[in-house]
Amino acid sequence: MADIDWKGAKWQAYYSSVSIPELLTVLKGYGPMEVLCFEVRGRFKGQLSLCLTEDGSKEITLYHLEVCGQKRAGCGRQALRWIRETFRGTIFLEFPNSPDPEIGFHPTMPFWFQMYREGLVDALDCENFYLTPQATTEQINEVREHIMSVLDRGGKG
Repeated sequence: MADIDWKGAKWQAYYSSVSIPELLTVLKGYGPMEVLCFEVRGRFKGQLSLCLTEDGSKEITLYHLEVCGQKRAGCGRQALRWIRETFRGTIFLEFPNSPDPEIGFHPTMPFWFQMYREGLVDALDCENFYLTPQATTEQINEVREHIMSVLDRGGKG
């Protein structure tokens, strides 16, 4: 499986075997959609996919992001800024299903909801709700209240 260093990270295709030129084409936003693994050594790693929209803008779907190292405070924000600057596109976050069906959202949701509110993530796709870039204040408040009510009950639905 080909891997390359590009824009400060190590990259490789997650599912398929692609050549280095094909991988570069995907990273530059001109190839077919691929799920890519990336790692900025000592800072963060994850998986994302890239695609071009009909209007020529880029959509980034983030499937996983993990902060590494001893000092982790603020690194998630830095990683999101790096992704946005690298690809200059809209970031959609697609959550895995909750490990606890009673909670109804992944345990990291409070962080990701805050990143949405700060504008570092443009959309959240969770098993119990979906916030688009055009979500209304009412929709955002409903999600916030749902998250807070679950957390106030100690994580039990």
